[in-house]
Amino acid sequence: MANIRLAGALLLAALLVAPVALTLGTAQAQTIIKIGALLPLTGQLSDYGARASAAIELAKEDVNKYLDQKGAWFRIDIVVEDTQTNPDVAVQKLNTLISQGIKFFIGPMTSAEVTKIKDIANQENVLIISPSSTAIELAIPGDNIFRFCPADDVQAKAVARIVEDLGVKAVVEIIRADTWGEGLKKEISRLLDQAGVEYKAYEYNPESPNFGGIASSAAKDVDNLINKYGAQHVAVILVAFKEAAQLFSQANNYPALKKVVWIGSDGTAKLTTISEDPIAGAFAQETLFINPIYSPAATENQQHINEYVYNKVGQEPDAYSYAAYDAVWAIALALLDANPNMSPDELVNHVKAKLESGLTESEEFAKHSATGAFPLNEAGDRATADYDLWIVYNGEWVKVGKYLGNEDRIEWYKVDELGGKTYLDLWQEKFGVAPPTGTTTTTQQTQTTTTTAAETTTTTTTTTTTTAAGGAGATTTTKGGVGAGTIAAIVIIIIIIAAAA
Repeated sequence: MANIRLAGALLLAALLVAPVALTLGTAQAQTIIKIGALLPLTGQLSDYGARASAAIELAKEDVNKYLDQKGAWFRIDIVVEDTQTNPDVAVQKLNTLISQGIKFFIGPMTSAEVTKIKDIANQENVLIISPSSTAIELAIPGDNIFRFCPADDVQAKAVARIVEDLGVKAVVEIIRADTWGEGLKKEISRLLDQAGVEYKAYEYNPESPNFGGIASSAAKDVDNLINKYGAQHVAVILVAFKEAAQLFSQANNYPALKKVVWIGSDGTAKLTTISEDPIAGAFAQETLFINPIYSPAATENQQHINEYVYNKVGQEPDAYSYAAYDAVWAIALALLDANPNMSPDELVNHVKAKLESGLTESEEFAKHSATGAFPLNEAGDRATADYDLWIVYNGEWVKVGKYLGNEDRIEWYKVDELGGKTYLDLWQEKFGVAPPTGTTTTTQQTQTTTTTAAETTTTTTTTTTTTAAGGAGATTTTKGGVGAGTIAAIVIIIIIIAAAA
C-alpha cells in the first residue's frame, strides 16, 4: 500500500510540474503540446484578432487530423488570450501562460506588443511567431522571435512607389507614435528624401490622440502645399490603426484635407471600423484612401480557410490570418521529428533550429500552409512580399492593384466594383488631369470562389493590363464560367463512357 501511495504521489507531482499536458489516447498515452495565442480580440486591432483566432482554431483541427494520420507522438491544443492590443496586457498574458508551462506562442500582432515581450521570450526560452509584427527594429538575428510577415522596409517601398506613381511632390505624414509607427515613418521618410519629396510629419499618442489639433495643423500645411504644388501633387500619409476613423471625423471638417489623396498602411487596410462608419467611409472614398497590405501567394488551402473564417466571424481572412494558420503548422511540423523525451527547452531549441534551417521552404510545409513555401531571412522574418492595394468604395473595401516587391512596380486593376474603372481613373476624375505616366503592361489570371449558404461558385478571372496613351496602365477584367475547352473535354468523356457501357 505504501508503494502504491508513493507512486501516486510521484505521478501527481510530475503532472503538476510538467510543461506539457498528458492525455490518454485510444491506444496509448499522448503528449499534448499547448500553444499560446496572444491575440487582440478587443482594442484597436480586434478585427484582425478575431480573424486570426478563427484561423488558428481551424489550424488546430487540421494539424491534429494530420498528426492522427502520421501516428505522431503528440497532439496540439491552443490557448487563446486577449491582449486587448495593449503591450502591458500582452506581457501579463505571456507570463501567465509561461507559468502554465507553455513554450510556443502565436502572436502578438503588433510590434509594440512584440517589443514588450521579446526580452521575456529570450530569457524564458519560449518561441514566438508573430503573424503581423512588421517593425524594422525587431529584425534581430538569433532571437526567439520569428515573424511570418515581411518587415516594414518592404511596406515602405510600396508606399513610396504609390507616391511616385501618383506624381506626389509633397507629403504630410500623420504617424502613430509607437514602435511600429516610428519605424515605418523613419523608412518612408528616408525614401521620400531619396525621391526629393518635401514632407512634414506629425506624431500622436495612440492612448490620448489630439486629432482635433492634428487635423487643424495638418490642414494648414496641406493648404500651403496645394498653393505651392497643386492638389494633385500633395498627399497625406497616415500610419494608424482603428483610431483612423476618429481622425477622419475630425479631418472631414477641413476642406483642404479632402482635396488631396490619402495613403495608408497595413494598419488600416480592410478595417470595417472605417468602411462601415458613414463619415469615415465617405472621407476615405473622397480622398481615395489607398492602403497596402501584405499579399501572400494564392494556394488551394486558402479557400478551405476562407470558408471557415467567414462562417465563424462573418469576415474573410486577411494575410495575417493566413500567417497565423501557417505558424501552427510550422510548430507542428518542426516537432514531428523531435525526440519525445526532450525537455521543454530542448523542444524549443529544436523548433527554432528547424525554422532557421528552412522548414518554411519545404515541400511538406507548402502542402499544408495557407501561403505556400517562403524563405525567412537571417532575422527570422519573411524575406520577400507583394502588397495588395485596397480602397473604400460605397462602404466596401475594394482591391485596386498590387505592388510587386521583387520588381518595385504596381499593377493597377480595372475593377467591376468601381464601374469598370481603375484607381487611376478615379484619380483623374478627382483632379481633372491625366494621371502620371510610368505604369506597365501585364497580364494575369486569377480564380475566385464565392461561397453562399446554398452553393459554391468558382469563376475564372482573366486580367489584362494595357498601357494607355498617357502612359497609365488599365486592367481589363473578364469573368466567365466554364470555358469551351472544358465543355469539349466533358463531352468527350461522356462519349467514351457511353461507348464503354
